Amino acid sequence: MRLITSIAEMREYQHEADSRGKAIGFVPTMGALHEGHISLIHQAKRQCDTVVVSIFVNPTQFDSQEDLARYPRNLDQDLEVLRPLKVDVTFAPEASELYPEGFSTSVDAGMVAAPLEGTSRPGHFRGVATVVTKLFNIVKPNVAYFGQKDFQQVQVIRRLVEDLNMDVRLSVCPTARESDGVAVSSRNAYLNEEERQAARVINHGLRLAEKIAQAGESSVEKVLDEMYKLYASEPRVHLEYAAIVEPARLTPVQHLSPGCVALVAARVGPARLIDNLIFGPPGASPEMLLQLALTAQPIVDNRALIPGFETEAVKLRIASCRNCAAISTIRLPPREFLTSYVAAHYPDRGAPHGAIIGRDSPINPDMYLYRKPKSPNRFSVGLYELLGVKGFEEFKARYILTDAVRCHATGSHISQNALAYCANHLREELKLFPNIEVLVVLGEDTYSQFQQFLLERRAAEIKPFEEIMKPDGWAREEARVPIFGERSMRIFYCYHPTRGYSRSPSIAKWLG
Repeated sequence: MRLITSIAEMREYQHEADSRGKAIGFVPTMGALHEGHISLIHQAKRQCDTVVVSIFVNPTQFDSQEDLARYPRNLDQDLEVLRPLKVDVTFAPEASELYPEGFSTSVDAGMVAAPLEGTSRPGHFRGVATVVTKLFNIVKPNVAYFGQKDFQQVQVIRRLVEDLNMDVRLSVCPTARESDGVAVSSRNAYLNEEERQAARVINHGLRLAEKIAQAGESSVEKVLDEMYKLYASEPRVHLEYAAIVEPARLTPVQHLSPGCVALVAARVGPARLIDNLIFGPPGASPEMLLQLALTAQPIVDNRALIPGFETEAVKLRIASCRNCAAISTIRLPPREFLTSYVAAHYPDRGAPHGAIIGRDSPINPDMYLYRKPKSPNRFSVGLYELLGVKGFEEFKARYILTDAVRCHATGSHISQNALAYCANHLREELKLFPNIEVLVVLGEDTYSQFQQFLLERRAAEIKPFEEIMKPDGWAREEARVPIFGERSMRIFYCYHPTRGYSRSPSIAKWLG
């Protein structure tokens, strides 16, 4: 693990990671690390190639100097927590590094910062928005990780990222809790044993609200009344607010609906604690509840596979095919269908369940499906009809598109040398998407390549393309594709939508 304390060194590390095609996962913290932070770090490690954790007690987000002075700080202890987690970088700058003499700029956190915490802690979110903007600009992460416990902060940062066009995706993870249900927080350390027992009522009030709602009560006023009664029964808990709001703007609602959020802030002894709960159907997972609350602005699913080093490495390997001498006349330089567009269109490599393998799809790169998704052309129209999808958005939600060859040849058929060479890249490209279970193979050249080099069949085992296409105009089989392990896959062979005169009818009803 590398400890970085200066902005210049952090930027140097970021430039190096970016040049190597590594996806950076970023977990911003104020130290005093606990299980909540650790859960975010584990999520970042699952999704990204390299993980940066910042430790910085941000002075501009505290509403009192007393609270700032007593906030727990122990960098050595935090580093001991991080080492076994194999974090790549800990970024721990001094306050003077982020806020040098003469610093005078701040970021207005917008309307979503005004209610609730914004009323209780004036200026708090201005400090949060400012430091998060600075950290994003320094670390330049692909994905930044935040916990649901700070729900209003999450919405402030999501608004910040969208409004200022920041090139970072957010992953929001469910609240980490102690065994008794208390939300994990650095401020729990302020509590003595009795106060710690009393703090349990905060979550109990939220669970009571959930129980009442799932029993059929939709009146927010009635639900809040029951919460107030419970909180009033614990004299060591001093409620600052309990509110039920719609999630995007955090404005109060009168009637409950899935995705509404209950938020609570209370003082217990010397600690100010916050917690929240998202309303949803019985049995809904924490991840599903988060999606319910955050569907207005989609977030990266916590199970997503983030494009990063693997994708870029494949792209670099494919670029080497410029040296391939298998085809003497090339109309266009090699073009990688997936690796050029995966970061933009497939933020979760685990989402697509089908792959389309074509040839010159289409021949004219200006009509490429991903380059101009809203401009129909002969290839896209034919492909959508074949698959039974209505347009590009439905297509990319289910499928990826790649080529049997990396370049555009002038000949009507591709040489075996080229098909063999390009199959190496095709295998690597398909492996980027681990949940593929359906393959649609377009055209004779692609069929030949697929049979020989992906199914690894001998020439004597391969039937002629035209023979298998009769009489239906398409064919299918179930077979094990070695690059995907032992599982059997559904494979469809069809005519290419724009090459030759034969057309395959729609196979939509067999695709499922």
